[in-house]
Amino acid sequence: MRRPALLLLALLPFLGGADGLGCSTATDGTCACTEEFRTFTVTVLDDAMQPAPNVTLTRTNLRTGRVLEPGWLGQLTPGTYLVTDDSDVNEFSSAGDVVRVVGTQEGASFSADFVFRVRAPCRCHVELLSGPDTVIIGDVSR
Repeated sequence: MRRPALLLLALLPFLGGADGLGCSTATDGTCACTEEFRTFTVTVLDDAMQPAPNVTLTRTNLRTGRVLEPGWLGQLTPGTYLVTDDSDVNEFSSAGDVVRVVGTQEGASFSADFVFRVRAPCRCHVELLSGPDTVIIGDVSR
């Protein structure tokens, strides 16, 4: 009966989320990441403050110039769009990178900046440092 308890105690540092960020680093430098898959979204509203459908988003990492293509581009709920997710874990530095999101829809547009990072050395999950939850898409002719 003591062996399972000792084994569990020995594995405790490797069980997910020991640092509250989805990974832990053992004293020997090895990492153990959780199975959590993080996603970061933005809600786009029109001038009438209603969810904006059919908005096309372009997401650009300003440090690298690369356009990000998250693994899943579907709408989650009306007006809610994916900015990035853990499929981009190798895209971001540990210091943080600005991602400029530009949305367009039939003559209306918005631009918003988000800052994401992936902590070293484990590089388990993308973290959002700053960025809006909601943006308003406006008529560019005004």
